[in-house]
Amino acid sequence: MANAKVLAGATRLKQTIRILNDHWLLAEESWSDVVRRRFEDAHLAPLSPAVDAAVVGMQKLAEVLDQVRRDCSDRSELS
Repeated sequence: MANAKVLAGATRLKQTIRILNDHWLLAEESWSDVVRRRFEDAHLAPLSPAVDAAVVGMQKLAEVLDQVRRDCSDRSELS
């Protein structure tokens, strides 16, 4: 079940960044100065690629956990 929790975490992370982006779009309507642009460039723009990379890593981790579980269950059946 650990892999299911990892995948659920990845899904939650993707949903959260989507919500953040939606809220940011709403904030842009009333906040459009240099400070907003600097904040976006420094803090928000790097988030999407980082989240994408984290989700890929979490998916790979889930695959590894699946394989470990299969390997361990195969060994216990040999005993």
